[in-house]
Amino acid sequence: MRASSAPRLMKISLQSEHDVVAARQRARQIAGLLGFGNQDQVRIATAVSEIARNAFRYARQGEVEFFIDSDAAQLRIRVSDRGDGIANLQDILDGRYQSATGMGLGIIGTARLMDVCDIDTEVGRGTIVSMKKQLPAESIHRNSLQIISQLAAHPTPDTFDEIQLQNQELLRTLADLRTRQDELTTLTRELEDTNRGVVALYT
Repeated sequence: MRASSAPRLMKISLQSEHDVVAARQRARQIAGLLGFGNQDQVRIATAVSEIARNAFRYARQGEVEFFIDSDAAQLRIRVSDRGDGIANLQDILDGRYQSATGMGLGIIGTARLMDVCDIDTEVGRGTIVSMKKQLPAESIHRNSLQIISQLAAHPTPDTFDEIQLQNQELLRTLADLRTRQDELTTLTRELEDTNRGVVALYT
């Protein structure tokens, strides 16, 4: 299967757990260079991490490729492996598959994080996962060669730094959830006060 006619920004071979971490780091880095906001950077990095981990865990090897398609205004990501394929893909997508390793949850979660998540799998021949995310308006005409040059000039941080970054992202997410919960609580109280006022008026 041909991945894309769009320029390829980077390819990462998945030969170890370290490569899975590197794929996540590069996904976050590329998303940042393309002008995605912090939340979208986290979504893209998480999606790549989940699928790359699946490829390494089940096939013991694979590749992650990043493309920028200026014509379609999309970031395209392709994760491929030559493993045994996914025999029960439809059950996974329908939420009926229960896995001790969490593969099903990873695939479903990735589909929710990206705009498009297509899976092409064949038992005994491997799996290709193609993910797409619409580019921010201001980054549609960014030069792919400049991004490739920036990636080459900035190696990925070490694993400890990545763990710290993930912890910070988790804390920010929890803070956002707390803020939304507080806003929801305030809104609920206001609605209750309004309802009491309406009831009192009719009474």
